Amino acid sequence: MVELERAVAQQVSRLDHRLMTKRDTEIDDVRAAWPVPGLARRFPAQDLGTLQTLLQEYAYRLPGDLPHGVDFVLEGGPADDFYMATNGKGGFWFREIEHGTFNSRRDLFGALAKCADKQRPVMTRDEEYALESLWHEIWHNRQKGMDAVVALPPAHPVRRFSETLNQAVARLTYPRFVERLGGQAAHQAWVLNSGYGYAATVSRLWRVIQECGSEPLDLAGDLATINRAADLLEGTRHVATMLARRSGYPRSPIQAALDALAMPDEARFFTLVGRSGHD
Repeated sequence: MVELERAVAQQVSRLDHRLMTKRDTEIDDVRAAWPVPGLARRFPAQDLGTLQTLLQEYAYRLPGDLPHGVDFVLEGGPADDFYMATNGKGGFWFREIEHGTFNSRRDLFGALAKCADKQRPVMTRDEEYALESLWHEIWHNRQKGMDAVVALPPAHPVRRFSETLNQAVARLTYPRFVERLGGQAAHQAWVLNSGYGYAATVSRLWRVIQECGSEPLDLAGDLATINRAADLLEGTRHVATMLARRSGYPRSPIQAALDALAMPDEARFFTLVGRSGHD
């Protein structure tokens, strides 16, 4: 029976149709269930035009990840302060930005080339981070609660928390995306703790989670569910409720610490974090 099931699975994996339904992709945001290995090899991307083809093929096979499909892939975008951006409805923008050793254009296409070539050589940390950044934008296309948030100014605490949550979830779950492209994540520990986007607020979120007695990877599924389905105008309340349930600590001091993730007064933030497990 096991041999029969394996043979059927191998035949199904060869079919050129939607291999993963919306329900399948949403049922597990942590493991790489129903992977599409080698997608970057079948649809190599060397520029924005071929990247659009790759993303459209990805959306065709995994509509739960890109429920709006892929409408466009363009240079530039609505603002200057980003590596990649999306309108959340299937549109993507890409810019070439350098940040230390990271070059958003070079490292994205370098990572895709290595996924296409079975990672010979292995991706660098910056290349792997470029794929995590693309996964961040794909996640924005999955969210149900972001439309009202993007109407807020970029520096608004609610918008900052929503972006931080999305960045955190992308860091926690991007290895499945890399697997579907044909690669394997080797630098997740570095990405989790040293990724460039929203670095300060993600680091503070990890601190709150650890103060509540958990590790971020242990909460990947819970955080992904909130990020995908919750009213993100109430994002800190949803995350605080989850952490309170898991830890047995009161919700209100946890939420106060989450509300303060972006506050400039670091000493005040750590005072709030210290209270989150004791009030």
